[in-house]
Amino acid sequence: MYFAFKRRGLPERFTLPFGHHPDTVGFCVQIMHLGSFDDEPATVALMDEYLKQNGYANDMNSQRLHHEIYLSDARKVSPEKWKTVIRHPIRKI
Repeated sequence: MYFAFKRRGLPERFTLPFGHHPDTVGFCVQIMHLGSFDDEPATVALMDEYLKQNGYANDMNSQRLHHEIYLSDARKVSPEKWKTVIRHPIRKI
């Protein structure tokens, strides 16, 4: 089982790093991206800044990959309302 927590001062869509994820991600951080896929780099930059401030670093490699979970049907929902969970494997520095 794993837990996600909100932390004061972070945007609503942030969750803190959490323990071992049931798939191959392991220790990771995730964020809810709201909007078009073209705007994802700005959201990932927020996540990277959060990691840096809290003593973590991305730990992506051939075994531990970036994951996206699409919560909206792109065929039925306008791009500004798309919801995507972005999940990155991390490690403590």
